[in-house]
Amino acid sequence: MLLRSFFIIAFIAMAFSGYSQETTPFSEKDIIDIVGLNYGRLQLTMDVETPIGAESGEMDQLVSLLRKNLLWSGMFDIRDSIDDSDIQLKIRYVPGQMIRAWIYSQEEVLLFDESKSLLDTVQVEPTILELVEEIIFQLTGEKSIFRSAIVYVRKENNGSFGKNDNGNYELVMTDTFGSKSKVLLNDGKFNILPRWNPDGRSVLFTSLGKQGSRLKRIDIEDGKVQTLFEEMGKLSGGTWGNNGTELVITLVKRGNTDLFRINLKGKILEKITSRSSSESNPRWSPDNNRLLFVSNRSGSIQIYQRDFINKETFRMTFEGSYNVEPSWSNDGANIVYAGKKDRKFQLFIMDREGQYVQQLTHNNESSEQPIWSPNGRQILFIAKVGSDQKLFLIRADGTFRRRLTDSGPGISEFNPTWTSHFQWKTGKN
Repeated sequence: MLLRSFFIIAFIAMAFSGYSQETTPFSEKDIIDIVGLNYGRLQLTMDVETPIGAESGEMDQLVSLLRKNLLWSGMFDIRDSIDDSDIQLKIRYVPGQMIRAWIYSQEEVLLFDESKSLLDTVQVEPTILELVEEIIFQLTGEKSIFRSAIVYVRKENNGSFGKNDNGNYELVMTDTFGSKSKVLLNDGKFNILPRWNPDGRSVLFTSLGKQGSRLKRIDIEDGKVQTLFEEMGKLSGGTWGNNGTELVITLVKRGNTDLFRINLKGKILEKITSRSSSESNPRWSPDNNRLLFVSNRSGSIQIYQRDFINKETFRMTFEGSYNVEPSWSNDGANIVYAGKKDRKFQLFIMDREGQYVQQLTHNNESSEQPIWSPNGRQILFIAKVGSDQKLFLIRADGTFRRRLTDSGPGISEFNPTWTSHFQWKTGKN
């Protein structure tokens, strides 16, 4: 009973605090390219006409919505002068009738021209969102991530873990702005480590209870929960293959954790690691050819990579003694992770071979559990506000840090996972 209680408490702490508690010590011709490891952005100025008869509050709302959507896309910086900008966005707003947008280059070449009907002020916000989505697609060839979905764990804090914990670990879904919210699961159990299925229809998670740990899946559409594995031993989360029919899971056998590739029927297809060290926190690459994981096999806690093509395993991180929580970008080109530096966890980015490493955050509090946005331009992570963990966003170059949600004190948010395959509807629907 003591061992089981310790196991449950350890996994709750892992989910709350990141991996730091997880293991024991030891186009078109007009499309503008904004890609690459530097994640460059377009410099943009805004010129909004103030129509006769328009109320100041109405115009302030329109300008605020434009600025927020453009900035939160991760693709634009807003400048005051056209001399400092790549493009100029001109907006004409006719209350109760329409909104029109033009985009010109510095050479006054017309890059975008779109008009939208706007008969009801209630429709201003979703109309602005659609307009900015079209701007993004025209200029970059990318679809926006505004309607994508994030699932995370939400917990009311009561200062305890284990038997005195209230067990209220909710799975919650929200959008890119943190403005929409839907509780997916609140069954009074310890539900942690959610992972989106590649098709965006369901979420894998670990459920801890008196009977031990179980891997479950919840259907987003109808909320039905299915137990996938419960008799395999002590489980601690998994990572999907890109076809959604296989997983790599962390399984405790003989006192240490190893990684196993299994199908949805529970058949073990491959034992990936077989060592006396602890191997955990697996993340499968988007092309299914590589696997990131964390191990203490070197005497310190580091990130490793398994190449399934040539069957080689090699170490990825060498700076510092505690590097954890790796996450692939959607194109598989880059990896973000949390590394301990000066007693705090900071976020780092590296290429998939580990040859280029750049520190993204330099915060006074720890930044942990990073994941990429679906388009690779932003990173979602957790950091403390007071005694609570909250969700934050930064651009992929470490700039423009902001809170995702507006939850008050006494609520912690952690274990985020993000997909573009589920799409929230706009306010028009």
